[in-house]
Amino acid sequence: MRIIVCVKQVPDSTIVRFDLRAKSLANVFYTMDPIDEVTISEAIRIRERTGATVTALTLGPPRAKDVLRTCLKMGADEAMHLCDEAFDNPDPSLTSEILATQIATLEYDLVLCGRQSMDTGNGFVGAGIAQFLDLPLVTAVTRIDIFTDTNSATVHRRLKGGDREIVETPLPAVLTVDTVLTKPVYPKLQTIMQGLNKDIDTLDAKALGLEVNRVDPGFSTPTLSQPKPRLKKTATLETGASPALPLAFKLPLAADRIKLIASGGVQDK
Repeated sequence: MRIIVCVKQVPDSTIVRFDLRAKSLANVFYTMDPIDEVTISEAIRIRERTGATVTALTLGPPRAKDVLRTCLKMGADEAMHLCDEAFDNPDPSLTSEILATQIATLEYDLVLCGRQSMDTGNGFVGAGIAQFLDLPLVTAVTRIDIFTDTNSATVHRRLKGGDREIVETPLPAVLTVDTVLTKPVYPKLQTIMQGLNKDIDTLDAKALGLEVNRVDPGFSTPTLSQPKPRLKKTATLETGASPALPLAFKLPLAADRIKLIASGGVQDK
């Protein structure tokens, strides 16, 4: 059994800043998407139960190789990097096509993706891969049970309002996982050292059999600006509270002040 895990490198939202003078992002530090840590961890746990092989796959510039190295240090068996200048700034549909083209050349039983990435959040790539490969798709997965004897899987998926749906699907299939699926694994020192010594296969457009003129960017970013700050509403204390009191006692009572502060200055709530 072979599991393909699609991972992505995204900017770290806790570090990135916006330069007002240059009107561009500053101090950008790239890291693995948090939901991909959950995805690769679940693949490793499935391997412990079924003896599967875990292959990490990413599409991106040369710096995206750091994400694959992280997957190998977490316990992934193989890593593949799709890197070419023709792949710069692809739209979600093109990203799905490129990943699906490489996955089609491999033997696989399960393809795992994050439900949606932290940076764009469109949630399209998993569905696009299933479309190009003509595979069953289950989204927002919160639990995965693999049955090797029947070559099928029973998964739980999240619905609105806290409901859950139990779905049975044949394998191979594409699953997009939710963040509550599992907790990221903490590998042993031996696993980390082994991951540092594993090779990462790098493939370009020619190796995938894709023509360069077919992978032109489908969109561009004309401008980049910081959102306008929103004014916060503050509670305004009226000096005329408790009108039944004499003029000398027109200051608001403690109970009136507490009500105004608790309501955020909104009277009818």
